[in-house]
Amino acid sequence: MIHHRKSKRISIREWLVATTSGLTLAFTAWGLGGVQLWSLHVLLLGGGLTLLLALMPWPSRHRMIARGKATSLGSGDAPFREQSPEWVTAIQRLLRWPFFWCSALYLIYLLLGAFNPAAEVVRDERGWWVEAIPPTLASWLPTSVRADYTVMNAWRVLVSFSGTCFLVWGIWAGVTRRKTSLLVLWCLLLSGVGMGMVGILQHLTEAKEVLWNFPSSNRQFWGSFFYRNQGAAYLNIILVAAAFLFFYHAVKTRQRSRSGGPHFLCFFLFFITATSIGLALSRGGILFGLLLSVVFAGLLVIYAIQSLFHVRSLALSLITIVMLATSIYTVLTYIDYEAIEQRFGDLEEAIEGADQDARAFSTKATWDMAQDRLTLGWGAGSFRHIFPMYQRNYPEIYYNYFHKKKQQWIGRKVYRYAHNDIVQFLAEYGVIGSLFIFGGIVLLLAQALYHSGDQSFATLVLLAGVAQAFGHAFLDFIFNSPAYWMAFMGLLVTATKLLKLEQKRPHAA
Repeated sequence: MIHHRKSKRISIREWLVATTSGLTLAFTAWGLGGVQLWSLHVLLLGGGLTLLLALMPWPSRHRMIARGKATSLGSGDAPFREQSPEWVTAIQRLLRWPFFWCSALYLIYLLLGAFNPAAEVVRDERGWWVEAIPPTLASWLPTSVRADYTVMNAWRVLVSFSGTCFLVWGIWAGVTRRKTSLLVLWCLLLSGVGMGMVGILQHLTEAKEVLWNFPSSNRQFWGSFFYRNQGAAYLNIILVAAAFLFFYHAVKTRQRSRSGGPHFLCFFLFFITATSIGLALSRGGILFGLLLSVVFAGLLVIYAIQSLFHVRSLALSLITIVMLATSIYTVLTYIDYEAIEQRFGDLEEAIEGADQDARAFSTKATWDMAQDRLTLGWGAGSFRHIFPMYQRNYPEIYYNYFHKKKQQWIGRKVYRYAHNDIVQFLAEYGVIGSLFIFGGIVLLLAQALYHSGDQSFATLVLLAGVAQAFGHAFLDFIFNSPAYWMAFMGLLVTATKLLKLEQKRPHAA
């Protein structure tokens, strides 16, 4: 016999938290990567509002009813125990969450560095350079470089990471139901797919500006991102979201012995997003998108085989296999292999000369930078100001070009990022700062695994998504995109929350 527990009404507070966080995550697809100040501040506002709605005192309907019952009791009646307010339980929920403490310590680490500059950028008619200054607080604390906020400094980085932390804290504290968790994830998925479709339209119409309206110095943009590698990397997050929701809904459909569900839509959205990634011609995006697609296809085959043993799921299994075969045929038929081959070049030659690649040299120079302050790092936002001191040791990346007639190197290349986020994080935040943020992600993954339960397929997709994100970050600067980072962490936290809530669902008895 199956006992159905009466479902509690979802509070207005939780709907507001879910809607605000969902819209903020949806904005990451359209906020120009968060590189412009207005878009960065919108992300901070969305994250802050989510946390505020989750934790602020709020009149509770349940609490008001409880008070009414308590006052109506006579002197001879038993006392009525009043439940804690929602905002109190939300704070308790947050304080019990290991990732909260890791990310809070990380923000404190960044804040100390911002208040404790040990160098400053100096400018005059000759140009700019960096000079050492006595640390404001202490040399044994995290430091930073005093620089312009509009260019890059510790305060700007703090704003970027604060927006993401506020958002995920608000989601964890304020979202307590599967329905609201799914609302947040679907907001991210649908908005991201929409951005991917816009990227396709821009490609077909040969758009000259980002979203047909924002001029870009980089001609290789995609969707709302000025840099196509970041745009394709963002769409890989959307692939993970689509695959995660596919298996989540597919398993729920099989458990309920139904023949249809939202997972078929997820499959279609996955295919659209993968098409956009292929057309973006980002080598990293295509490589890691292909790996995600292989993982998804492999899990899909295993799931379909499992479904064959469920009589009522036979039709579902057959439909899944047909959809997968049709998608593979479409990709093999219509993909532009010539353009991809031209973009990748001779892969064997590229691998053999990898140690002479510009990104390899920039990684070496960044590692040199990191080793000089390995424990605490140079400070948030310090890379573009400190890196030239190490860049000059590698002429291949220091100068713009070699003048054949003059037989000398001309100009200097400007590196805003190392094209290797893992090493750059180590150079800027040191071992201690990097452990706070990356250690928190490891704890999140452990939590997702612990709560995987019946949703093992969805959990494996999540693990594959994090693995590809770190692999891509080792070859590019995707983690330095505020929009990417917020979408990445928002997906990881909300998916983990959903897995945890799924384990608490009413069971058959």
